[in-house]
Amino acid sequence: MYRKRRAAIRRVIIVTAIFATLGVGLSVALIAAGGGFESSSPNIFDPPSEADIWKVGDHIQDGMTLEYVLTSKGQTNSLESAQVLMNFKQAGENWNVTFIIANGTDQPTVNHTLIMSKELTREGQLDESFRPYFEHIQSSILAVRDMEYGESPKYLVVGAPWNTIFVGSSSVTARVTNEESISTPAGLFDSFVLSYKLAEETSKIWVVRDMPLPVKAEVYDSEDNLLYQYELTNASGVVASAATGNSL
Repeated sequence: MYRKRRAAIRRVIIVTAIFATLGVGLSVALIAAGGGFESSSPNIFDPPSEADIWKVGDHIQDGMTLEYVLTSKGQTNSLESAQVLMNFKQAGENWNVTFIIANGTDQPTVNHTLIMSKELTREGQLDESFRPYFEHIQSSILAVRDMEYGESPKYLVVGAPWNTIFVGSSSVTARVTNEESISTPAGLFDSFVLSYKLAEETSKIWVVRDMPLPVKAEVYDSEDNLLYQYELTNASGVVASAATGNSL
């Protein structure tokens, strides 16, 4: 055991030295050396670069609008096939984000504006009447914002780990498992599929390089119950290269 540990430490030191010489970030070296990337590529000789890093909120343009259809299950309330529109207006270093939500039930349409950071964290006050709706959006469409795998960046490369999910005394790693062209009502996208399994069902989140938020998701809990699912239905003001099919 002691010899194996010394050998592992020696490999990390060697790989770190190689990447320091090449000018590649330490996080890439540690992930690759520790087996974080579970694929033949990337590896220590073909590492991901800064161009492969995805950050939530990147590529938002002033006036951008994203529309989703969202189903989100909660303990006290749910959204059922709700139409969720988000419009972004620049406000200094932040965004004024207007949410318009039409639930699939008989509830009236909700219209509320929040101040949010460039990373899409809430900066302004939250009206209590809007809290039940916003909490569903935070735990679904915005959930990717809170993913964390150590302190490593989120790389858009197959095998890259994005999040550690703890279930009881065990844990599961959510990682990019493949690339896929995904068709949504908003268009055809070249996406990276983030996935993991807590039980029998596989949770999937489709992330696109030039989009500030995922374009689709189907996520289940440890008992295979649907937690949430959403899909981008319309978008305007996005980077032209984001979609490969229908024009946005």
